[in-house]
Amino acid sequence: MNYRIGTRGSPLALWQARRVAELLREVDPSSYWEICEIKTSGDARSEFGDELPEGVGEFSSELEKELLSGGIDLAVHSAKDVPTSLPEGLTLAAFPERADARDALVRRKESPSLPPEGSRLGTGSPRRSLLWAEKWPQTEIHGIRGNVDRRMGRLQNEKDWWGVILACAGIDRLGGCPEGLAMERLDPKWMVPAPGQGALAIECREMDLNLRKILEKINCPNVQVCVEAEKAFLREWGGGCSESLGAYAQLTGQGDLALRVAVKGKRGQVVRGEAEGKVTKAASVGSELAERIRNE
Repeated sequence: MNYRIGTRGSPLALWQARRVAELLREVDPSSYWEICEIKTSGDARSEFGDELPEGVGEFSSELEKELLSGGIDLAVHSAKDVPTSLPEGLTLAAFPERADARDALVRRKESPSLPPEGSRLGTGSPRRSLLWAEKWPQTEIHGIRGNVDRRMGRLQNEKDWWGVILACAGIDRLGGCPEGLAMERLDPKWMVPAPGQGALAIECREMDLNLRKILEKINCPNVQVCVEAEKAFLREWGGGCSESLGAYAQLTGQGDLALRVAVKGKRGQVVRGEAEGKVTKAASVGSELAERIRNE
């Protein structure tokens, strides 16, 4: 069988698609896995405008149109970019290995390790802006454009910038920071990651049962249940692309699921919450925590 893997054209998206193709060739070497690069409106906005908020869906909608039309057979997404509801006829069939879900502060090595008064920090994420300002309110937060390489390049070239916040997963997958930059992985208890951050989600047509059986072989159930809990919190809270919301689930030593969240409260403050539950009830852990925080 020949299968077409749809992906965006950014360096990170192509890396992710190639990694998925490697995994699929290992479990099904008899099939041919072709990578098809698709330009999305999200790519255009990311290239020429500010960083897109998390979960916006502009990176996934064109890929989904190609799936529904038969132009591709599966799509590789960053799980945090996938909306909480899918078009009819499509399904998320696999969640492969998850990279580091944390956020990272990237700064020049010669810059102070702590932000000076009035220092410029780049991020287009409402979540990162909210949580950073809670701890370092004296920082000037500015929107920043482009993909991972472009944002780190701007930090290198513009000396009035103190740092930028990026996802660890993107930096790690692209080989780390360029020379002259330092990376600090931020504590997820404070800088709670976006739902699905660091994870990949593979989408295909529901009716493609043979392909779904192949994709099951590269699915990581532990990753799947954690993302399920995070996305369930997002869905129940009513958040979308512009929400200042973090949700991060991990498995405990006892095999249960622990979910940590941070959201923007009614007065603009950070509201945090935690919950634990059985992995078989991952979605309930997320949705019930959202309901509890809303009613407090």
